[in-house]
Amino acid sequence: MGEGMLSGEDIHSFADASLEIILRFDGDGRIFYANALAREELGYGEELEKLGLDKLLPAELHQEEGGFPLEAAREMTEGMMYRKNGTCFPVRMAVKAGNGQNLLFAINIAKLKETERKLVRMKEEMEETLKVRNEFVANVTHELRTPVNGIRGHVTNLLENGVTPEVSNTLDIIIRCCDNMSAIINNILDFSKLEAGKFVIEQKEFNFYKMINHTVETNIPAINAKGLRIMVNIDKTIPEYLIGDELRLTQILNNFLSNAVKFTSVGYINIEVTKTVQFDDEIELFFVVSDTGIGISPEEQDKLFKSFSQVDASITRKYGGTGLGLAITKQLIELMQGSVHLDSEKGKGSSFSFSVRLHVAQKAKEEQQAVEQFEFINQNQELPGFDSVEKFFQFGTPENVQEIKGKMEKLILCMEVEAWDKAENFAHNIKELMEQAPKDLKRAAFRLEMNVRKGDHDKSVEQYENLRAVFEETIGGM
Repeated sequence: MGEGMLSGEDIHSFADASLEIILRFDGDGRIFYANALAREELGYGEELEKLGLDKLLPAELHQEEGGFPLEAAREMTEGMMYRKNGTCFPVRMAVKAGNGQNLLFAINIAKLKETERKLVRMKEEMEETLKVRNEFVANVTHELRTPVNGIRGHVTNLLENGVTPEVSNTLDIIIRCCDNMSAIINNILDFSKLEAGKFVIEQKEFNFYKMINHTVETNIPAINAKGLRIMVNIDKTIPEYLIGDELRLTQILNNFLSNAVKFTSVGYINIEVTKTVQFDDEIELFFVVSDTGIGISPEEQDKLFKSFSQVDASITRKYGGTGLGLAITKQLIELMQGSVHLDSEKGKGSSFSFSVRLHVAQKAKEEQQAVEQFEFINQNQELPGFDSVEKFFQFGTPENVQEIKGKMEKLILCMEVEAWDKAENFAHNIKELMEQAPKDLKRAAFRLEMNVRKGDHDKSVEQYENLRAVFEETIGGM
């Protein structure tokens, strides 16, 4: 035997170590070699080498007058292999033939078959569970909507009939709670539909510029209430009329915009939309929503688009929310053949960008008219770059002084109408903006916030005038 060649004993040793049943048989189907696993698994021991292959596979191999059906054996892929005690088990097989000797390799797939059956049962049970859950969610959300809408309706009637300022403030809070509850209910229902794979993206014609206008207008009251500024820039090459799901696109944009407003107390929000690709009637739009808010650290960003997740518990306590909004938004974007990305740094704002695929409507597009209609949000404001957010908090910079003056104007108006919840927010913002100010200014800002929290009008106005005098004196001397 040449150097490096294996002997018969070596081959048998390898075969005995195999995790497969290995049988060698001749042209008449007589087995003349069986490896260790075959002898053990089939229960014949050494007797196995005296049997015919058809004894092990009676259903697959039928003896014919012409002898053993070798061609049928070569075509076997799966079958039932019988043990000496009459029991059987399913196998997956392969037969290799040549030089008058044939090899059969077989694997016991009983466990695999059982696993497959369990998987089928689990899938059926999961589908039934999802069906029950979705029905439950649909029923619960419907039942919740009724009392929420009832509360909102009654509160609206009270406001229209005229109430005292104190009662009006309380009723406004109830209205906001109802709106938040409705948003949560809608998020849960959307999440349930997405999980069940029953969410359908509609394809209808809509006016893109009006959609943007409506979304911004919806958030303008909240933006103004916090004393923020907004800038919207739209690529003028985007057609006026597009085909897609206007409602869901509005939901996506509104989610990013409302989050920007929620998590930004000082500065501004910027929205940009550009056309990245257009091929025939298919168009890809790229949106960027940036803010000068609290920002998100890199280690917290991974949690952001996961269901029922917030970057940390303190955010849930301070700002509220279920953690579903961005998870739903991400799935909606993906259903529109797009993707979403986040650039953010803790304390220096966030920039969410996403793309969606839409279609251009066939009707005539009056793009110039659309741009003219869009003047409301295409404001020509000179805003600083997003890389200089810290300038808002650096006492004495033009950005810092402008923000403080704007917040103080909002604060005195809120105090005069006794809108103390909003006044407290502005007082807190002013204190934040004066963190790097001289001690006398910081103390004055702190005392002002304390009096505003108590809702003491006279003391608050007194502290306000004191703060304004010290602030103007300090700025004038810088």
